[in-house]
Amino acid sequence: MKQNTHKKQGHTIFTQLILLLVAVLLIQLGIYFVVFLGGNILGETRANAFDILNEKTSGRKVYLENEMIQRWSKTEACAGEVGKIIRGQAQQYGITEEAVLKDSERCQTVLAQSASNMISMLRSNSVTGAFLILNAPTEDGTSASYPGFYVRDYDPATYSPSNADLLLERGLPSIAQSMNIPMDSFWSSSFTFQDPSDDSARFFYAPLEAAEDVPAENRDSRYFAYWSSAFHMSDMDRNIITYSIPLLSEQGEVLAVLGVDITLDYLASQLKYDELASGKAGAYLLGITRDGGLTYEPVVSSGPVYQAYFSNASVITTVPYDYNNIVKLDAKSKTDLTIYASAQPLKLYDVNTPFVQNQWVLIGILDDSNLLSFSYRVQGLFLAALLLASAIGIVMIFIAAKATTSPITNLIEDLRQSDPTKPIRLNRVKLNEIDTLTTVIEDLSSRAAEAAARTSKIINMANLPVGVYEYYEKEELVFCSRTLFLVLGWEDVPENDTYILLSEFRKRMENTLAKPYDADKDIYHLQKQDSDVYVRLFYKTEGELFLGAFMDVTRNIKAQQQLAYERDYDILTNIYNRRALDGRIEALFRDHKDELKVAALIMFDLDNLKFVNDSYGHDSGDRYIKTFADRLNCFSKYKNTLIGRRSGDEFNVFLYGYETREEIKACIDEAWSELSETYIDMPDGVTLRVRASGGMAWYPDDSDNYSELLRLSDFAMYHIKHTVKGMIYEFEAESYKEKSILIWGQDDLNRFLENRLVRYAFQPIISAVTGEVYGYEMLMRPLIEPLANLETLFRLAKSQSKLYQMEQLTWFEALEAFTHQIRIGNIGSEEHIFINSIGNQILTQTDLEYLTAQYKNLLPRIIMELTESEEFGSEIIHAKQKIVSQWGAQIAIDDFGTGFNSETVLIHVNPDLVKVDISIIHDIDHDDDRHALLTNLISYAKDRNIKVLAEGVETKAELLTLIECGVDYLQGFYIAKADFDIPRIPEQVIREIREKNKPVSQ
Repeated sequence: MKQNTHKKQGHTIFTQLILLLVAVLLIQLGIYFVVFLGGNILGETRANAFDILNEKTSGRKVYLENEMIQRWSKTEACAGEVGKIIRGQAQQYGITEEAVLKDSERCQTVLAQSASNMISMLRSNSVTGAFLILNAPTEDGTSASYPGFYVRDYDPATYSPSNADLLLERGLPSIAQSMNIPMDSFWSSSFTFQDPSDDSARFFYAPLEAAEDVPAENRDSRYFAYWSSAFHMSDMDRNIITYSIPLLSEQGEVLAVLGVDITLDYLASQLKYDELASGKAGAYLLGITRDGGLTYEPVVSSGPVYQAYFSNASVITTVPYDYNNIVKLDAKSKTDLTIYASAQPLKLYDVNTPFVQNQWVLIGILDDSNLLSFSYRVQGLFLAALLLASAIGIVMIFIAAKATTSPITNLIEDLRQSDPTKPIRLNRVKLNEIDTLTTVIEDLSSRAAEAAARTSKIINMANLPVGVYEYYEKEELVFCSRTLFLVLGWEDVPENDTYILLSEFRKRMENTLAKPYDADKDIYHLQKQDSDVYVRLFYKTEGELFLGAFMDVTRNIKAQQQLAYERDYDILTNIYNRRALDGRIEALFRDHKDELKVAALIMFDLDNLKFVNDSYGHDSGDRYIKTFADRLNCFSKYKNTLIGRRSGDEFNVFLYGYETREEIKACIDEAWSELSETYIDMPDGVTLRVRASGGMAWYPDDSDNYSELLRLSDFAMYHIKHTVKGMIYEFEAESYKEKSILIWGQDDLNRFLENRLVRYAFQPIISAVTGEVYGYEMLMRPLIEPLANLETLFRLAKSQSKLYQMEQLTWFEALEAFTHQIRIGNIGSEEHIFINSIGNQILTQTDLEYLTAQYKNLLPRIIMELTESEEFGSEIIHAKQKIVSQWGAQIAIDDFGTGFNSETVLIHVNPDLVKVDISIIHDIDHDDDRHALLTNLISYAKDRNIKVLAEGVETKAELLTLIECGVDYLQGFYIAKADFDIPRIPEQVIREIREKNKPVSQ
């Protein structure tokens, strides 16, 4: 028997004193905190960090500005020499300077004589390239060629007197031979420009056009100087920036454009990003802003963190920040850190010059973890000091409180050890208040003895389920209250409290204590009149005195049992719930693994439950679940079986402790026969078979780990659920390996979505009347090999709850690819874009607003494709129809003829187009059923002004038959295959279409 412990109620003096002192401590700490914040220490440290960033960036800006203005762009001397050469030719032949450029032989002479001056400028300016382009164009269709000389030095720091360190990019071979300059792999004899607006041509046309816009008498070469954005002369060339000026005749006419280039590699080497912060944490960006600093066009960057933050972003967006020259940069969700930048403008152009709006800016970049590290350290030290002071204060408070309350604690202990049968005598502690209390207690103890005799009567009067006993070890009699007989169910209940022999009492107690229910709490189980009764024993021993009491706790115990049952058992099916089943199986694997031997874990999933819920309501669905669970108990007749409900329509059966698989299979086959003959009557009188699909994994062959067995059985169940259904399928490693992307592909999916690793191919859709391109279907092509299969990709995205990210990526990347092709002139202004939309996903309002703003002019050209697998009456479909209507766009039904609702889909959705699936189009030229089906669809569509598009056209015979049927548009391999570049429609196909549509009279 255990000694009963004393329960404490309310607060102790110690607690009250502790709380009071802690409150004082908190007030003091609060004052320190307010003082710290009021002193604006953190603000000062942040301002100091920003000033340092501004200072370092400004210093690098001054250096770079000096290089660009005072060194790289010093072209006046060379320009003067070239001008003398042109004037010399004019004087020699008695012609004007402009006439010199009209003679190709004179042009060659000018270039040959200017080559040495250009090389001298290249070396003296320490640039990577120098060029001279004569304003003597030769037109050739869509392009123009200009004679010129362009030499490149990739390493200005080295010098070779023989010119072996140079490369000729543009110019005559004779110049290369005469000056011993090797020609580059992408050398050309002249400069050829197709589009004057292209970046690769602006370095020439920008200063030339700017000069021509000013009257000849007012022209000054330096006024039209131009620094270009980053570009490359050819796909094999490095990216460069250029400085170019027009070369003017004495009459002010533009004779040539002369300038230098600096490769971005060389330019990046001048941006010493490691000076911003240790550990290569900083970065420099040289960019151009045309909107006063709201956005920047990157020219060149240095520092690896720039790529980590911004990747290859074409535009860097700023967020205003209230500090001198400091802004925040939008890192495009590449990092959770705040990116700060010091933007220092470079003064490359004079006021009122043509290109002054192209403001070049050097931007020093640091994230907050590096820039504000000292501020964060100060903050951390302050908090650490605050915590240390708090800890010391609490310790001192505890010591003071303990010293104050110890005398009272000692008094309590004296009282606890006093003999209640004798007058209480307590020691004095020489504290007036406590000693006074001691005297009062001694007076009260004598009165308490008198009241003790009345306790038993009070218990009887209150009718409490408590029985008490008392005896001395050396006495023969035991005092027992009448209620003790009633509580313990003893016979011969006396009318009043009584005494019984000690030997008889011990015998009765031996029977009473025979069935402990909870030994730790001294609770015992009794049978009383065919009912279960639970009593709790409280006892105490004081020398030879034994005191005890039994309390009837049946109501509490049964309430606990009910709670335990509800905790471990599913309320609907009365079998183990998921938590209880997992706990018991995990205990077997943890503590009794040797008992498992051969085991099988089966995962069941109910078939047709959604149909029952949708058709008859969830009450019938619950009966469907319970009927299956009741029949699942047929497994209970086999040894070592655990059964549980895993979720709404999933169940587990675990059989273990068998010697061979065959023993378990025999049990499963027998039980499955019973399960297969389970039926349920529906409210409308229909009798349904209760069906389920199961997946099974073996221990230890498939896995010796319970969690892994769960995954494998779930995989097997998932496989059979999505194939034939209605049977148990054993796990197969090969199938698992093939579909492992659904389990292990999360990292690939995250990388795919975060880095937008996708390209879009274009497949043309043409008119069945004219053969002209109506639009293009955008076909997704993932750039990660494991995700190349779109069905697998979307299944993985669905399992990871990332279908929305797929929908967002589809819209924005497809429209960006379409916009790019429009921008470069590959797609006409009237051609449409077909985009597949995921059925149960719709863009958020924020994304819709951004998409609308970004692609406003394209919205009326969009055709949103909806597949027949979608629920066309759903709220999402209605919302999509509303969005398309607001855009002025169109809706198309995709893959018409593959779903179960082909006949009714046109009723629920009023589409603009219907795309007929290849399953109907294939072999339609000699299949009367397909021909009749398509003819009926076209007749229905024409009456409702719905256009019909035939997908999967693969032969000429199919194409001609489809035109005869009256389809509006055509798509398929015979027309053109999908490609990343815009496919061209074969002339043969266009001729066949137009010939087929000619009137018979022709």
